[in-house]
Amino acid sequence: MITMKKIQLSKSKILSGIQCHKRLFLETHKPHLIDDELGDDFRMKVGQQVTEVARELIPEGKLISLSEGYEQALKTTKKYLNESPSTPLFEASFEYEGTFIRSDLFSKLDDGYLLTEVKSAMSVKDYYKRDSAIQAWVIERNGYKLDRVEIAIIDSKFVYSDAHDYNGLFAHEDITSEVNILREEIPDIISELRKMLNGKEPTTDPGSHCSKPFICPFYEYCVPVPKEYPVSILPNIRQVAGELIAEGIEDVRDIPDGRLSNPTQEKVRRVTIDGDAEIDPRYKVDLDTFEYPRFYLDFESMQFAIPVWEGTRPYQQLPFQWSCHIEKTLGVFEHEEFLDVSGADPTRSFTESLIKTLGNSGAIFVYSHFEKTQLNCMAQFYPNLKPEIDSIIDRLVDLLPLTREYYYHPQMKGSWSIKAVLPTVAPDLDYSQLEEVKDGIGAQVAFLEAIQPETTQDRKNEIESRLLEYCKLDTLAMVELVDYFSR
Repeated sequence: MITMKKIQLSKSKILSGIQCHKRLFLETHKPHLIDDELGDDFRMKVGQQVTEVARELIPEGKLISLSEGYEQALKTTKKYLNESPSTPLFEASFEYEGTFIRSDLFSKLDDGYLLTEVKSAMSVKDYYKRDSAIQAWVIERNGYKLDRVEIAIIDSKFVYSDAHDYNGLFAHEDITSEVNILREEIPDIISELRKMLNGKEPTTDPGSHCSKPFICPFYEYCVPVPKEYPVSILPNIRQVAGELIAEGIEDVRDIPDGRLSNPTQEKVRRVTIDGDAEIDPRYKVDLDTFEYPRFYLDFESMQFAIPVWEGTRPYQQLPFQWSCHIEKTLGVFEHEEFLDVSGADPTRSFTESLIKTLGNSGAIFVYSHFEKTQLNCMAQFYPNLKPEIDSIIDRLVDLLPLTREYYYHPQMKGSWSIKAVLPTVAPDLDYSQLEEVKDGIGAQVAFLEAIQPETTQDRKNEIESRLLEYCKLDTLAMVELVDYFSR
């Protein structure tokens, strides 16, 4: 008789296994293959901040620490439940037959207990219910009756109005009925996962499960090196890609003439086969209509799950930095910029300084609708500045739709993002050479660190330098694009 090795499972590991058996196998047996992403680390920090605020709203609660190991956490939880059952517990720890869970909040009701999972999202996701079902199964196997299971999510209507007053930040949604159904599946799921973990590495093929509900950290390991120009690079390809692959067509260059009806997809196919960039001369004609001075503008913004500035909402886009290259006359440039890492609300200073720099005339080049959206928000935020802001909005020229319509290079591989276009027109400008801050997520991570009270002045200065360098490159990139397409 073969005895299976008892592998410790947690709710996160079980959720990984539900998403994909191979993912859980690799997490357990080959964790060195994990491809860590900056964005994942950032989302984890956001989740931790949300959890900390949720705890502060229940000052009588007690945190079950894991610092002394699983066994001690289990003993401490049991001690509180026996000796002080009315005390709310954060990270209450339970184990049943090798499955260990920690609950965000476990509290006593009249005849049973309340399980509350705290999430940083503003809506309840399906996998939250499965997450809670795993916990409910383990808890009830330990002899504790659950009367209610709920998810505490961020309430989008919450407005921060007073120093560190977050009452009303969370909305609570009852998911007890759904959990009661899902809980019945948990024993079979765990049994299946244990059997899989004691066997050979699964041969699961890549598919939609690679990104739902989470992007798998083993994607690069599982997915073979693609064709140089896989059909997946075609824009809006979701339905057509499956049809092409079913026909045995995996490379864009193998798609026959006339097969694609979407004009943008056809442009990508045609230019990829030709091998040379395609520039419509109308691009130069359009650009020549804009007189000087010309402004090249880019914003950086922050979204706080937990608002920190008065009058703001959770996840509201709040600009904290702008960069602007100013072309006074042909080829004659100045550069202006704004960045506030003091920790105070920078939005009014941001807006006023921008109005002063942009003046009353001249085209303002941007590379997305983002700046327009942010300006509209600032006009609502500061009604007395609305006339000046509306005037700026009227002068915006979005280069993205123009570039999408008039230009394509095979190296762009189906993307018109500025980071995809720039190397094809100005290869000397390279975002990868930047230190620390290389994209929008990196800018948010850096800004969040800079405004923390514990951040030293030396570190704050370093972050400020990195942020200025990154944002300046964004506007310099637009300068290069306009120069290239105006020749």
